[in-house]
Amino acid sequence: PPRIWAAVVLALTGVFVFTLDPAAAATAASQQGDALCVLAAIFYATYDLRLFEHGSRVAPLTLITTKITAQAGLSVLAAVAAWSSVGPQLDAFDGDLWPVAAAAIWSGVFVNAFASVLQVSGQQAVGPARAQVVYASQPLWAAILSLIFLGETVGV
Repeated sequence: PPRIWAAVVLALTGVFVFTLDPAAAATAASQQGDALCVLAAIFYATYDLRLFEHGSRVAPLTLITTKITAQAGLSVLAAVAAWSSVGPQLDAFDGDLWPVAAAAIWSGVFVNAFASVLQVSGQQAVGPARAQVVYASQPLWAAILSLIFLGETVGV
C-alpha cells in the first residue's frame, strides 16, 4: 500500500539524515557500517515476523527459554573461539576483571534475557508492526541518551 511505501521512504530518509555527519568523509568504513545497519534492520524485521508467527503456536515461556538458551550457547561458543586472540591481552591486564565480568553478566541477564521476556510478551499483545515501530526508535533513543550523558553530537 502507498502509506507503507511512504513510511519506508520517510524512515530511510530519517536514517540518512540521522547518520549524516559533515565532519566525517564517506569512507569505506562508513559505507560498510551503513550497509551493516541495513542488514541488521533486515534481520530484526525477519526476527519480529518469525517471533509473531511462532509466538502464536508456542507457549511464550517455552519460546523465551529456547531463545535464551540458544543465545547463551552461541555466545559461549563465540567466546571460546575468540579466546585465542583475547586471552593473551587479558593476561597483560593489570586491573580488576570483576567489573568486566559484572558487565557481561548484566548484559546477558538483563539486556538479553529480561528484554527477551518483555519483547515476546509485548509483541504478542501488539503485533509485529507496532512492535517494530518501538524497536526502530532504539537508535533515536541511543542518540538522545548519548547526547545527554556523553556529550555526543548529532550530525545534520
